[in-house]
Amino acid sequence: MANYASIAIGISRYQFLQPLSYGQADAQALWQFLVNQANLPASQCLLLTDTSPPVGEVATYPTQETIWRWIESSQPHRSNGTNGVSTTWRWFFFSGYGVSWDGIDYLMPIDGNPYDIPQTGIPVRALFEALQAQGDENILALLDINRSPGFQSGTAVGAETVHLAQEMGITVVLSSQLNEFSHEAAALGNGLFTAALLEALRYYHTDITLEELEYYLCDRLPELSQHHWRPIQTPLIVTPSEAVRPQLILPTAVNAQFNANTVAQMYSTLPRGLDAEEELGNHSLNGTVAGQRGAVSLENRPATNVSSTDAVAPNQPASSGAMVHSQRQTQPDAKETRWWQPLLLWGGAILLLVLLIVAVVLRNRDVFMNKSGVSTPTPDKPLVNPGTTGSLNPETQQLPASPRSRLQVNQATLERAKRLLRPNQASLFNKAIIEARAIKPGDPLYQQARQDVKRWSTVILDVGQGRASQGNFAGAIAAAQLVPKDDLSVYTDAQQAINKWQGFAQKQQQNQQLIQTAKKQIQPNQASSYIRAIATVRKIGLGEPGRAASEQFIDQWSRQIYLLANSRAAEGQFPQAVQTAALVPTGTSSYDAAQKAIAKWKQGKPPQQPQPTSALISAAKKQIQPNQASSYNRAIATLRKIAPGQPGYPEAQPLIAQWSRQIYLMANSWASEGKFSQAVQTATLVPSGTPSYDAAQKAIAKWKQGKR
Repeated sequence: MANYASIAIGISRYQFLQPLSYGQADAQALWQFLVNQANLPASQCLLLTDTSPPVGEVATYPTQETIWRWIESSQPHRSNGTNGVSTTWRWFFFSGYGVSWDGIDYLMPIDGNPYDIPQTGIPVRALFEALQAQGDENILALLDINRSPGFQSGTAVGAETVHLAQEMGITVVLSSQLNEFSHEAAALGNGLFTAALLEALRYYHTDITLEELEYYLCDRLPELSQHHWRPIQTPLIVTPSEAVRPQLILPTAVNAQFNANTVAQMYSTLPRGLDAEEELGNHSLNGTVAGQRGAVSLENRPATNVSSTDAVAPNQPASSGAMVHSQRQTQPDAKETRWWQPLLLWGGAILLLVLLIVAVVLRNRDVFMNKSGVSTPTPDKPLVNPGTTGSLNPETQQLPASPRSRLQVNQATLERAKRLLRPNQASLFNKAIIEARAIKPGDPLYQQARQDVKRWSTVILDVGQGRASQGNFAGAIAAAQLVPKDDLSVYTDAQQAINKWQGFAQKQQQNQQLIQTAKKQIQPNQASSYIRAIATVRKIGLGEPGRAASEQFIDQWSRQIYLLANSRAAEGQFPQAVQTAALVPTGTSSYDAAQKAIAKWKQGKPPQQPQPTSALISAAKKQIQPNQASSYNRAIATLRKIAPGQPGYPEAQPLIAQWSRQIYLMANSWASEGKFSQAVQTATLVPSGTPSYDAAQKAIAKWKQGKR
């Protein structure tokens, strides 16, 4: 079977651009389909996302440098390579921002800077040239790049890409027309384009041509846009030639699941006297299984050697050692055909048909003698004769299915189960498992069904763990309870996780009550009430649910105490200002400022007027230095000078969350390269009270042990 390869890149959390919701999920979903359902070797499928694990010691965090490193390090696959096998299709998938700058199209890596696109972006021309340099296979580029939340530079992105595809002979599928935008939908858990793409692949499984993919996307993508209340989005597809359109773009399902050995086994079990094609149906005259592209040769079927003049069509060379079935000899030349030969052939066929009908009637005479078509059961004549091959099944009252029909039924069952799957929806994975259970032991594809059930059970548990990491313990427990007992190892892990999360959920509820109690203790303009509230939330221990929220409240309330002290100093009440400022707890962001103010107020000096919030936000943004975690830490400290209730506070909080996340991602990047000491140093810069603080602390504990 020919080789296939893919690179899937998906980016959600850009360093300098507005985040996307499902760029990472898009790439992960396509990668999972190619590996788990299309059966492409994982070694030939590369995944580069915000959180994808490293491959060996090489990072997969999709920076410009990392993306180029992987593309340029890929080994060529040419027809004269190992075993003379070449890659048939090389897939390149990108879900993220694309931009056109000075007429040149760029894909934006995770560290792409909108203020320096030529230096930080990936030119599409250079990308296509690098992909073509890897081998002589066809290239399929799927680009979900024209994102509406992004920035625009004046020229619609994609125009140069279309030109390059035509010029270089590359098949390109853009997620939208040049005058449209590409959208995402929370209900789908993906971008609209990727959702339609996955639907098409699951519908055709791997038996899909480029032409079928085009028809499906053009029909389904606008429909999805309307269904999810988005502006119409229509794909733009460029093919180098018409000859490419009918080609399969993935290994066929026949090669993966219905191979020559399967057909040969079915042939060996046929009743004597029947031709294989009459029993199996849908066979073409050259000994292949018809009705499915990528037909399988009946290599193991009994055959006899015949001369090339009898078995090979004119002008068609015979392969070395070729074996042709005796039933497949070609017809004599038209000039030598006798008038009676067609009559003899038709007569033989009619006679064979009559014999088959008689055999069926005799075998099922009891059925035909009964008007209803089913024998009436009596005490001495049961409905089923267990020893009869053609007996009726007591449950279905139908003739038992042949091996081939059972294979088709089970294939349809698995496809129906897979179409149910949606990312992060545990209940749908559970329903898919229920569907797959219909395949019983001994049936075709039973082992595959068991593997799917185990994998889907693991996904359900992963969904629960993801919810737990976000503090949604009730949702995590609900997901884990859907893990079935089919695989005891996964089920045991789920039960252990449920017990742990139940304890966390109980503790979370208790800590939420503490926070609510603390809030009720607050009395405006009474610094001591803030101190009592701080003492209450400090009962929430390190690592407990709600700890990050408690630290954020402590910092806010400490800031409020400092502002009250400033207010009293502004009125000339310096002794009261000193007493109030002395209440600011140590370890908070306002403590140092309070101590400096106390020293001034003891000398009777008025406080320095705080900077306007807009100036603080501008100053914080100017402090940012790309790839310098300490600069993000300083910028966060600047923004924290904006107190709750002040203008600019709502704007500052998302920036604090974003920059703390950026520090955490930088730390992860170090860890993915095995540089754990740098990772720990970076992660310690994630400020307490930010959304990424707890994750950073857990990561530090692992990295100190040399674990990823």
